[in-house]
Amino acid sequence: MRVRYLLCLCVGIAGASGYLLFPTAEEQLAMLARDGRTSEASGRLAELLALAQRDPALMAAAARVHERSGRFKRAAELLEHYVELRPADTRALDWLASLYEAAKDPAGAAQALARAVKLAPTRARLSALLDLYRLLERTDEERALLKETTDPELLRPVDVERLGVLLSWAGERDAALATLRRADALLPAESEVGRFVLFDLLMTFGLAEEAAERAEGWIAGWRDKPWLGVHVTRSMARRGDRARALSLGRRVLEAKPDIRFYLARVVAEDGNRPVATALLESWPGGRSEPPADEIAQYLAAAEAVGDVAALWRKVWAILSEPAWPEAHVALAEALVQRQGFGVIAPIRRALSWDALRRRPLFGARLALQEGNPILASRLLAGVTLASLAPPAQREWAALLARTLGDRQALAVLSDLGRRRVLPPHLVPEQARLAASLGDVTEHGRAMGELRRLAQASAGPPRIP
Repeated sequence: MRVRYLLCLCVGIAGASGYLLFPTAEEQLAMLARDGRTSEASGRLAELLALAQRDPALMAAAARVHERSGRFKRAAELLEHYVELRPADTRALDWLASLYEAAKDPAGAAQALARAVKLAPTRARLSALLDLYRLLERTDEERALLKETTDPELLRPVDVERLGVLLSWAGERDAALATLRRADALLPAESEVGRFVLFDLLMTFGLAEEAAERAEGWIAGWRDKPWLGVHVTRSMARRGDRARALSLGRRVLEAKPDIRFYLARVVAEDGNRPVATALLESWPGGRSEPPADEIAQYLAAAEAVGDVAALWRKVWAILSEPAWPEAHVALAEALVQRQGFGVIAPIRRALSWDALRRRPLFGARLALQEGNPILASRLLAGVTLASLAPPAQREWAALLARTLGDRQALAVLSDLGRRRVLPPHLVPEQARLAASLGDVTEHGRAMGELRRLAQASAGPPRIP
């Protein structure tokens, strides 16, 4: 009897142990998913769902199976059943948001995050939700969320800036001004959008002094984006505050000197010629000779400004520098290019031989314009052809023919060719002159040189 009792007890214990050790449905799904057996997990999941076993743990396990299989939308649907039963589970809501994002459903992700933020706001959750609202262009919800977030530690500097901008758009100017002032102290030096809005608000409230003071500080941080400094300078000038506009413009030029001519031109186009003239007045800075490209840019800007007296004061100031012969002739050439030879008649005496020989092609054109082929010939004779670009070489040849006549020009080209110093781009000009003059010998030499050049550029013949 006692033996039979012991046997029954052992069988009962063994049965109970087996039951306790048998994995639950969600544990089965989790193990299958963990081991990468997603097809088996999906089959088992279908069986369980068919039996209507919709307890929270099962829904979570089922969502994990579908997530690992890449079926994010179905995973989110199953996890929604879980959060219906466990609405306070913020970790599940975070997971749900990530599933919606993986399924390319930002609206679903925003809804899940909004629930999580309401339960337990954190900086990470709030930032992610705000970014989704911006992506979805749901500005009303974004503004409401920012306004109701009273803990400053939860907001990034960009969120404070964004709140100020949204308040401004909504017409809440006082609140926008206070918020953007706070954002200005938090933002990195290169930030711009909120500062533009703050600048405009300050000007609207008649706080030009504060606007200018803040903008001068911003310009230093905008060194790599000088057009931002141009914006605040133009805004100040448009409002009629010339002194502060000029101060801002000079700060822009300190940070980025090469934007001077553009700044002056756009300020003038806005109708603020005195400010534009003053911005050009300090050019060229220092005592160094200005390069030709800057001179051309200055003239273009000065024409746009339209202050003729200021332009000619600058012309005479440059010509009064005896150590700047290159600038003298570059200035004269730029003036001629824009307005013709007649414009430089008042300054012709200031153009020395030393200046003209630095730009001999322009000097030769000027000499021919004045009817002085001897001076043109001297200038052309001093040219080092190898230092000229092909278009300039062709211009030299054309000026040579105008100065000496076709026959003497051909003689010069032929002599250079015999000495092997004629640039390849001038050989066709030699052939053309020879043909037009009926010089068969020189034409043959030129054509032979052209054939040689063609063969040289083609490389050695291929051996079949």
